[in-house]
Amino acid sequence: MRANDLIKTIGNVIVEVDVIRSSLGRNTSDRVHLDNVRDELDTCQRKIVRSFIDENTEDFKKHAAALKEVDKELCRTIDDMKKLTETLANLDRFVSAVGKIVALIV
Repeated sequence: MRANDLIKTIGNVIVEVDVIRSSLGRNTSDRVHLDNVRDELDTCQRKIVRSFIDENTEDFKKHAAALKEVDKELCRTIDDMKKLTETLANLDRFVSAVGKIVALIV
């Protein structure tokens, strides 16, 4: 995964989060959770776009591989509202994986 792929992956998840958010009531706990996830991903994506990440480090490769795995799990659950609890857990893992990559910004 390269930085451009990372930016696109985060953007795709943001769109999916927005779609789910639109189907939930404004003050539900799941909606608030998704609002927070969306804000965090947006912040991380902007940091990545504005900064430099050395894609050749072992840390980047390790965290990018972990992000790919979480993204696969997320893709499996995100379109099924019956799996919202699992999707929220996967989103939390996704945000955590993105955060580890953002921590590598120099």
